[in-house]
Amino acid sequence: MKWAIRDLLNPVVTRSMLYGTNPFDVEYLLKKVDAIETMSGKMIQTVWLDEWFSKIIHYTELCDKAKAKGNRCSARAYAKMITECHYACYMINIQDVEYKSAIYDGLVKSYKNYIELCDNKIEYIEIDTEYGKLPAYIHFPDDGSKESYPVAITYSGLGSCKEELDMLATPLLERGVAVITPDMPGTGGAVIYNNVKCGGPEIESAIDAIYKFIDERSDLDSSRVANFGLCMGGGYAFRATVKHPETKCCVSLFPLFMNFANQSSIPIWMKKGKWSSYQQSENYMEGMRILEEGSINNDFLMVHSDDDNWMSPEATETLWNKATGYKERLKITEKPAYVSEETIMHAMPVGEQYHWVKHEAADFIAERLTGENK
Repeated sequence: MKWAIRDLLNPVVTRSMLYGTNPFDVEYLLKKVDAIETMSGKMIQTVWLDEWFSKIIHYTELCDKAKAKGNRCSARAYAKMITECHYACYMINIQDVEYKSAIYDGLVKSYKNYIELCDNKIEYIEIDTEYGKLPAYIHFPDDGSKESYPVAITYSGLGSCKEELDMLATPLLERGVAVITPDMPGTGGAVIYNNVKCGGPEIESAIDAIYKFIDERSDLDSSRVANFGLCMGGGYAFRATVKHPETKCCVSLFPLFMNFANQSSIPIWMKKGKWSSYQQSENYMEGMRILEEGSINNDFLMVHSDDDNWMSPEATETLWNKATGYKERLKITEKPAYVSEETIMHAMPVGEQYHWVKHEAADFIAERLTGENK
């Protein structure tokens, strides 16, 4: 057999570790998967979910014990581990929409339990759009008592959720920037609870609604806003900056515009299947073309890699040339570790370097929103 069974989980493993899942927990799970004797997608899914659920039970017991003793730091750490386990389950490619939604319910609840133990203020909000409400969080860098905060809007693409965006928020919070983490159309609670599908018009409406929300909040400084996105969210961040030229800066990590991408390299499960269809609006690909319109004159940082087999170097250059103001680029030259001979998944080259790239990105934003280096 040319593939190891674990290679099928490359994108799930990468995103789980990117979110913060312990690598030893991941390796433990992969060894369980390696022990499967027959190449069966259903068996891989069963083993993966069952083993993570066992870890959820273990970490929940530890969290409850820590809470009972008043050990808040330990309780918070275990609560985060629980969310990481739920997230690893949510990342698996499950076509049963009802089951997928139930798994997301677990992630939502565990994340709420986690943020209740955080020292900084994290406020749940809902943002009204033309197509329905976007569930979101505002993460404040402290207790939220200051008169006004600079704010970064984070974006992600299909398959993601506001809970995952916690990883984009953290380095900005450390630098005194408040962060809005929304479920964009087609993701998380926006699609599962409110039926807001992913499509060009829906994304356009979401962007405008988020800016309107900031304008109406006295504790968020609408004159100091940044856009920060990963993957498809990197494309959304660029488009949001096009639509709102008052934005201070834009950072796109491994930006993806679906119509720029090499369609033959995009996995079939992202283009067809019950879960994929559930996330996408009618005439999805055609509608997404609107996101390519326009250029920006704002400060721009783009992080990219030639090992991105969805956005070719030529496609990436097209986006780069749409930024006409001050701009910097950070090219990832390391070869991705989580790769098989048959596939290089889109999120890997920058995902595997996020532990150091995030500081470059956060510094770029903070310097423009706060004027300070921390």
